[in-house]
Amino acid sequence: MRLHSALKSLLIGAATSSALFVRRAEISTSPVRELVSRTDNEKNDSNYELSLSCRNSPEHRACWDGEHNLWTNYEDISKVPTGELRKFELTLTNGWIAPDGYNVSKILVNGQYPGPPIEGNWGDTFEIVVHNQLSDGNGTSIHFHGISQLGTNRMDGTSGVVQCPIPPGQSMTYQWRANQYGTSWYHSHFSLQYTNGVLGPLIIHGPTSANYDEEYTLMLSDWYHVSAFTLFYSEVLGSPPIPPSKLLNGKWKFPCNSTDPQCVPNEGGFTDFKFEKGKKYKLRLINTSTTYMQTFWIDGHTFTVTAADLVSIEPYKTDVINIAIGQRYDIIVEANAETSKQSNFWINMKTCVIPPGATPPECSTEDARTGIIRYDSNSTEDPPRISNCANIQVCHDESSIVSFKPIIKKTVPMPPASVLQELFPASDSWPDESIPWNQSTGHRWNMGNETFFGDWSNPTYTYLGAESGGQSKPLPESYEAIYLNGKDEWVYFVINANWTQTRPGRMPITLDHPIHLHGHDFVILAQITNEQFQQGAIKFNLDNPVRRDTAVMPGGGFLVIAFETNNPGAWLMHCHIAFHSSAGFALQFIERESEILGLMSGSEAKQFHDQCGAWREAWEVNPARLASLQDSGA
Repeated sequence: MRLHSALKSLLIGAATSSALFVRRAEISTSPVRELVSRTDNEKNDSNYELSLSCRNSPEHRACWDGEHNLWTNYEDISKVPTGELRKFELTLTNGWIAPDGYNVSKILVNGQYPGPPIEGNWGDTFEIVVHNQLSDGNGTSIHFHGISQLGTNRMDGTSGVVQCPIPPGQSMTYQWRANQYGTSWYHSHFSLQYTNGVLGPLIIHGPTSANYDEEYTLMLSDWYHVSAFTLFYSEVLGSPPIPPSKLLNGKWKFPCNSTDPQCVPNEGGFTDFKFEKGKKYKLRLINTSTTYMQTFWIDGHTFTVTAADLVSIEPYKTDVINIAIGQRYDIIVEANAETSKQSNFWINMKTCVIPPGATPPECSTEDARTGIIRYDSNSTEDPPRISNCANIQVCHDESSIVSFKPIIKKTVPMPPASVLQELFPASDSWPDESIPWNQSTGHRWNMGNETFFGDWSNPTYTYLGAESGGQSKPLPESYEAIYLNGKDEWVYFVINANWTQTRPGRMPITLDHPIHLHGHDFVILAQITNEQFQQGAIKFNLDNPVRRDTAVMPGGGFLVIAFETNNPGAWLMHCHIAFHSSAGFALQFIERESEILGLMSGSEAKQFHDQCGAWREAWEVNPARLASLQDSGA
C-alpha cells in the first residue's frame, strides 16, 4: 500500500506549518449526507414510535422483547431487560499468521486473528475467562471497549488502574452486565498488545433505528509487519511508525516482494459478503486501527447510519463515512445496486490524511479496495475498479460533519465557567523536559499536567486501599488523577490542542487525536478545528448533543465534552492512537472515590490481591522491567 509521503515527517511538519488547514466554513460535505424521515425509512412499520408491545423482527427493528424498545432508557439499570448468563473463554498464545499474504509473528486469541466474537443480547451478563498462555513473559488484560461497566469498574480491564496484569500461565474471570446494546470490540489494555493481535468483535443485539434483514460485522484496521513493542522505540525516539498494510476482518492482499521469504501471497485475499437483491443489510463497522482514522465507502451503494458507538441515533443517509480509531458505526445498506453490468462491488477503506483540514490525496496514492460485495454467490472474480473517490472530503470526525441526534434525548445544563476544566495535550521532550522540543532525543505525549506513567505492580486500586483494608494513600503525580467526588453532577472538559507554548520542552502539535473515555458516554458540546477556545465566545450544543465514547480532538482546535458522575470508579481517558497512549497520552478520573471499593465483593478483593502478588513475582524477573524506555502503563 503506497502512502502519502508527507506522513513520514508528520510530527515536524505539523509542528511548523499551518498551510494545510481549512476553516470550518470551507468544509465541503458530501451532498448525500441528510437526515432520513422516520416515516419514509420505516414504511412497513406504521406504529414505529408506538410499538411498545411488539418484538424485534426485520419489519420491527425498533422493538425488542415486548416490554423494552428503542426508547427505553438503558442508563437506568432498573429498566434494562433481564437477560441470561453467557460464558466465553479467550486463550492468548504466540503464533505466526499471514492475513495479508505476509508472514508475521503476532499474538492470537483462541488461535486466530481477529479473536472470536463475544456476542449476546441486551441485558445479558457476560462472563469471560481470559487465559494468558503467552511464551514471551508478557502480562495481559482485556478491556471491553465502550461498555459502561455500571457498578463493575473492577471489570474494566485496565492494567495499572483496576487490576494488575494477568501473569503468564494464569487466568482471570471478567463479569459484567450489558445495560447498553450495539457494536463494539474487546482488546488488550496491556501496553501495545492489541496492535500485536489481541482484539475481537463485541456484539450486543438490541433495537435499531431502521429496519434490516441480515447483518455482518466489519473490522477495519491498519496492520504492521513488525512487533509493536519494537515500533514503540520509533514512536518515542524517531518518527511515527507508518503501517504498511491494512485488513478487513483479518484479510487483505499486500503487494509484497516475492523474493522476501515472509511473502506468501497465496494466503492473502479479500473478505467478501453475499448480498441478495432487495434485502437490507446491517453492517457493523469497527475501526480497530493503531494509527489511522479510516474513510469507508462501498462502490455503487449509499447507506443509512443508525448508531454511533453504542448510541442509537436518528437515521441519516450518506455514501461515505470517516471512522476514527475506536469508533463504531452501524449502517444499513440496501442491496439495490445496478447489476446489469457487474454483480460484484468493492468495499473501500482509505487512510484519512492528517494534519486536519488537509486535502485527501488522490485514490491512486493508495489502493482503497479492501473487500467485496457479491450479488452472485458463485462468483469469484474481482469487481471492476470503480470508485466514488470524488465524494471523499476533508478528514474530519463524522460527528463534526453531521450533528446526529441520539434517540434517547438529553439536555445538558450550560457549564458555569468555574467548572469548565481545560486540558492541554502536548508532545514533551524526553528524557529531559527542560530540553527544547526540537533538540530533544525523544518525545512522549501528555494529556493533563504531565506525561502519564503508571505502575502495573501498584494499580490505582492499590492506592485506593484495595490491598490495605481500605487505607488509601495519595496517588503519584504521574498517575494523572482528576477527582470527581460530586454525585450525579455534570462535569465539563475542554481538550485543547490550540494553546500558546510556555515551556521549551512542551509543544502543542496540530494532529487529530481520537479521545476515548472509559465508563461513560460523553456529550460533545463543541468540536472545532483550527480555532482557539475562548470562554464565552463559543456556542455550546446543549440540546440533545452528539453522545458517544470516542471522539476526535481536532488538531489546531479543541473538543468540549461533558458527562454525569453517575458511575463510581477509576476511569481512563486517553488517545486511542496506541503509540500515543503507550507514550503517556492519558489521564484518569477518580469518580466518587469513597464508593469505589464498596463495589468489590470479598472474592473480587482476594482475586485482586492474589493476582497482584503473582504479577509482582513474575515482573521482578522480567528483563523488560529494566528497559530504559518503558510503556506508560495505560
